[in-house]
Amino acid sequence: MRNRGFTLIEVMISIFIFSILATGAYEILGSAVMTDEISGKKMQRLGEIQRAVNLLDHDFEQMAYRRNRYPSYGSTRYIWAEKNIFNSDDWGVEFVRSGFFNPGAMLDRNELQRVVYRLKDNNLERGTYSRSDPVQNQQPKWEVVISHVTNFELRFRVALNSLAWYQSINSNRLPVGVEMNLTLDDVGKIRREYYVVHYD
Repeated sequence: MRNRGFTLIEVMISIFIFSILATGAYEILGSAVMTDEISGKKMQRLGEIQRAVNLLDHDFEQMAYRRNRYPSYGSTRYIWAEKNIFNSDDWGVEFVRSGFFNPGAMLDRNELQRVVYRLKDNNLERGTYSRSDPVQNQQPKWEVVISHVTNFELRFRVALNSLAWYQSINSNRLPVGVEMNLTLDDVGKIRREYYVVHYD
């Protein structure tokens, strides 16, 4: 009995079916790769937001009841917060925080740290000084905390017996509470409230 080979039509039908299957597999693979890239970017962004909120929480929750000691101005300030300071595109704020880890006093610094926040070019930036009492005209070292920020706003509670929030603050004393509002262009608004411990 002689073996019968494939006809041209059978070969063409087989190639056609294979091409359909290959195209479908390629589209599924491409979709999976795209989904993985999108998920990776969203997870990376979520991680950035979580790190930023964690850093903000640590700073604002440990706001220290301590006057600054600039040599030429602001010698009685506990906090400096208003619009467009520190070359900010929106609000800016400066204060001293405690809890700056220094194990066994081994490092050449204390446990107080002066921090500054500002909005610059759609980035929320955090500035730090090498000393809690910087020398005159010393500039902070800036780092980006979170990107794609369109709005940075602060409000303050100024009295324990009041629930009202104000956009002005007496720099000669710490507020009772701080409300921070961040608007991100891809997430929306993030609102945090911090309450400040007073020792006076």
